[in-house]
Amino acid sequence: MLMEKIDRFDKSIKVIQALAIIVGILFTYLEFTRYNDEKIEREKERNVQTAKEIRMYFYQLQLDFYTEAVEATATLATEKKDTEDYQNARNNFMRLFWGRLAIVEEKTVEAGMIKFKDLLENYESPNGNVTQSELEQASLKLAHDASRYTISVWVDSSERNNYNR
Repeated sequence: MLMEKIDRFDKSIKVIQALAIIVGILFTYLEFTRYNDEKIEREKERNVQTAKEIRMYFYQLQLDFYTEAVEATATLATEKKDTEDYQNARNNFMRLFWGRLAIVEEKTVEAGMIKFKDLLENYESPNGNVTQSELEQASLKLAHDASRYTISVWVDSSERNNYNR
């Protein structure tokens, strides 16, 4: 009878030990999955933040290049062909057109740049029939297109109604 009690006690201890091991393994597994889920969530948040920073950098470059392009077209549309300002603006316009602006421009601004370039070449041609007034209108349209696009990117949708373009 004493041996039976000792046997039962011994078996009870072994069952308790096994349960303790199972509970320990289960707790470790649950803790590992919680930690891993948190790590994955932190990584997602970091990726979202990085993507946001990249977009902001891209949009800032876009705005800077649009500003340069609009400044160049405004100068080309308002200065006389033989002035230094005109030649500097023409050089800047062509560099933007054939280079860095092409990296960031959206299709509406791209179309405006192409139209302005075509008008400019016609305006400068000895047989051209484009007037300075037409260049002014094309420059203004390009500025408005760049403005509309920039507002759609930078300004919250609830505030866009404040801009009449």
